[in-house]
Amino acid sequence: MEPTAVGPYKALREATGLSQREVERRLGWDKRGHLSLIERGLTPTPVQRQQLLRFYNDWLTETLREDVPA
Repeated sequence: MEPTAVGPYKALREATGLSQREVERRLGWDKRGHLSLIERGLTPTPVQRQQLLRFYNDWLTETLREDVPA
């Protein structure tokens, strides 16, 4: 059995160390489990896509900022 590839949204979330529920909570998504569907291949709406990209971009920016010596 071949290992399945991890999609980009799942890889980004796993890099944050956050749970799906925590990302949904931080994004203000009321529909629990929707991120799971997106991570498994459901195409996010344009609004959801923008929210996810902004969230992960902000997380990455903050993480890199913490890694830079003052």
